[in-house]
Amino acid sequence: MAISLKSLPPQDCPRFEAWLAELPADQRSAISGAASTLGPLLESAPYLLGLAQENAAWLVGALSDTADGAFTDIIEAVERAGREATDEDTLSPVLRIGKGRTALLAAMAETGGAWTTAQSTAALSDLADAALDAVLNLLMRQAAERGLLAIPAEQANAANSGLAIFALGKHGGQELNYSSDIDIVAFYDPEKGVLADPSEATKIYSRMVQKLVGLMEDRRAHGYVFRTDLRLRPDPGSTPVAISFDAALAYYESRGQNWERAAWIKARACAGDIGVGHAFLKELAPYVWRKHLDFATIADIQAMKRQINIAKNVGDIRVEGHNVKLGRGGIREIEFFTQTQQLIAGGRDKALRVKPTAHALAALADANWITPKAATELTQTYWYLRAVENRLQMLRDEQTHVMPATSDEVAIIGRLMGQPDLRQFEIGYRAALERVVGYYSELFTEGETLGSGEGNLVFTGNDDDPGTVETLSAMGFAEPSKAIETVRKWHYGSYPATRAAAARAHLTELLPALLSTLSTAGNADEALAKFDNFLSRLPTGVQLFALLRTHPNLRTLLVQLMASAPRMSEAVIHRAHVMDGLIDPAFANDVTHRDVLIAKVDAFLAEARSYEEIIDRARIIGQEQKFLIAAGLLSGTVSASGAGEQFTALAETLLNRLSGSVRAEFERRHGAIAGGKVALLAFGKMASREMTVTSDLDFILLYDAPETESDGDKPLSTNHYYTRLTQRLVAAITAPTAEGVLYEADMRLRPSGNAGPLATSLTGFRAYHRDNAWTWEHLALSRARVIAADGQFAQAVDAAIAEVMSRPRDATKTIEDVVSMRALMAKERPSRHPFDLKLAEGGLVDLEFIAQSAQLVAGATIGLPQALTARVLARLGETGLVPEGARLAEIHELYSTVLQVMSSALVSPFKDEAWTLAFKELLAGLTHYPDFARLELDLIAMRGEVSAAAAGWYEKARGL
Repeated sequence: MAISLKSLPPQDCPRFEAWLAELPADQRSAISGAASTLGPLLESAPYLLGLAQENAAWLVGALSDTADGAFTDIIEAVERAGREATDEDTLSPVLRIGKGRTALLAAMAETGGAWTTAQSTAALSDLADAALDAVLNLLMRQAAERGLLAIPAEQANAANSGLAIFALGKHGGQELNYSSDIDIVAFYDPEKGVLADPSEATKIYSRMVQKLVGLMEDRRAHGYVFRTDLRLRPDPGSTPVAISFDAALAYYESRGQNWERAAWIKARACAGDIGVGHAFLKELAPYVWRKHLDFATIADIQAMKRQINIAKNVGDIRVEGHNVKLGRGGIREIEFFTQTQQLIAGGRDKALRVKPTAHALAALADANWITPKAATELTQTYWYLRAVENRLQMLRDEQTHVMPATSDEVAIIGRLMGQPDLRQFEIGYRAALERVVGYYSELFTEGETLGSGEGNLVFTGNDDDPGTVETLSAMGFAEPSKAIETVRKWHYGSYPATRAAAARAHLTELLPALLSTLSTAGNADEALAKFDNFLSRLPTGVQLFALLRTHPNLRTLLVQLMASAPRMSEAVIHRAHVMDGLIDPAFANDVTHRDVLIAKVDAFLAEARSYEEIIDRARIIGQEQKFLIAAGLLSGTVSASGAGEQFTALAETLLNRLSGSVRAEFERRHGAIAGGKVALLAFGKMASREMTVTSDLDFILLYDAPETESDGDKPLSTNHYYTRLTQRLVAAITAPTAEGVLYEADMRLRPSGNAGPLATSLTGFRAYHRDNAWTWEHLALSRARVIAADGQFAQAVDAAIAEVMSRPRDATKTIEDVVSMRALMAKERPSRHPFDLKLAEGGLVDLEFIAQSAQLVAGATIGLPQALTARVLARLGETGLVPEGARLAEIHELYSTVLQVMSSALVSPFKDEAWTLAFKELLAGLTHYPDFARLELDLIAMRGEVSAAAAGWYEKARGL
């Protein structure tokens, strides 16, 4: 099937026609059939006309084939030469002729509509890959002939070289422009055992790379293949052209810059030993894709863009003389727009780790970082500008990105784009640039000025600037001189967070917006004092200041948290990255959907490369998600019961995943016990899915295993094995690391409490609850829940619990035990504050005791084994056992809401000074009360209702 080409706008083509006239009749006839495309193209592009003249016979064959078929033949010829060439002189012409033919094919296929610009750029990238591999195949055979290799001669090829060639930039994204350099980096794996003398690895591989570059870019007969740039390797001024993987990783992890991270987004193992190339990229991933959202990157890449603008003298939007790559609204702005957001969020979302720009835009839209409209418009504009760039370069094979300086020359580019009307082409080109500028400006603001909408804000010098005093007064600061003194202290680097020059630079640009936000907080001076206190304890400021500059809503939120939720602002002080998720478009999903939360935790933990890293990663994601759930609660996005369920889902997931990692690590040393099974049994708020941000993990480990020894290098007896395993699990949860503590663990509900072994056999568990357990332990068991188990072991544990709970009891004695226990608790753990609704008389404990004691003495009537407290209370109302049951369930919900908000917002909830007006207003709003005073009165009345209902229930229960 012949290649199908659409016509270009007609023009006079004297040079093309003169060439046609010189051709043999058969060639002239074949090429004349495509003259409506080839005439204007070759007449406009001297480079292409020269290629057509050199490859006339090939061109005739290509026109009778499809574009894909003609290109496949070129690639096969290059690959065959790479396998068979005996020396450079044999290989060189094949590569160069292949490049020339690809250039001619891509130009006519793209301008003639047989290929899109994306297909054209992909073909150029594929040719570069094939050429690099062909050269390396020859060089490996030559190395074998010189006795430099430890592998057999028949295995001496690129794929077995131990040397990986990485394509960066557009080559890495398989989107090379028409006359592009290729940016490559070469790293070798010394562990591959390829070389006869491993100590000479750097020398041997560097010589190979130097020869490879020469074969690619030296101008010989038939031209060159690709100009090849090695300057993107680590520290190019002082490192050889090939270095080991370990040296490369050490550089990136200790000295790598943000621009290098951006370069490695598109990195691809394109030639050589692809397997070890993939292994290196996997090792490098944590450097490129940070664990936390990285908003300092925005400012850093913005600065890079400004530097490019200055260095290249990039001006405003125009057509004549505009730089299609680096100018305003150009290709680089689309790439920066895309790559910056990939860098920011790609550490958390693997779906964003894609190389081609168009694919990355689609992924950003799928993840809601940008709108589908933005993705569509930027993708279309990207390929439009890339098409313009290709046409600029195909005229003379120049690596230029600058539009011609005259209208006549611009008209040539327009015609090659299929637009015969210069005016219409200019309108379309300007519109494309303006679209890009609009989106780019939303992400990359030019920074704040040292002023506000109300006047100057200048904090330099020793004397207060009168204009600044006036501006601050107008903004609502009662003591503007004190405000100036505070800000000046920040500028002097008086706090750790402002000592770094970069932090002060961010803060300077943030100041006008920050002061404006503080001025709307009700009391501007108090808000500034709180922010100053916050800043004084913040260990570092660069990331947070960059984040606050970029997201005004977070500035407002942080100021609000300082006023009403000090626990949240404390979390930011200790780990600023916890705010990352608040700007993630998926925030609402994360804090309201259990499956989304679990998937996010699993994806983050899956990135861990070692046992130690999974421990750290569990703390990072745990702290972040606890913060986000609390933020969802305090903002009204998630209900108190929903927050309890999400806090619990987070804890369960982390406990489960850590348990799996601990067991794998433990078994590596001590082996396994044949037939052994383990279950984790949750108690308390974890069991009832009512955890708060400050809850401990209340659980025990049960096992069922024969009395034997484990089968590892260091065997342990069964009891010792599971006890040690439990110790390891508790340590994994509770041990402080550089990333903090995950949870405290409470295992006092194991048989015999703190005096008993850490791990309990199921047989021992049954025996203890049959013969020795106290009533309070059976109360706790009434809502216990298996949260992890091997195989069918959960059913065995559930059966053991059911057997305990269904056992006949002396109702009078059981209730007397409960009443005595409550009296002892009231004496030894009295309420600490009017809002200590857990321990207060008529508080949460009394509601739980009603429900749990009812499960013990009337479980068969209730018919809801292991049910949640609120559901049991409601059921007690339905059965008539506690007539006020439905009302008690409502009170339980309010108590739970108050306690959830208190634990999420306050560091010291039982100190009166913590109960600021702002917090009281927050609490009233979240409990749907018109004011705090009304809430306070109602809670007093409710405690009386609960106490009365408890007394009535205990009286009735004694007679059951």
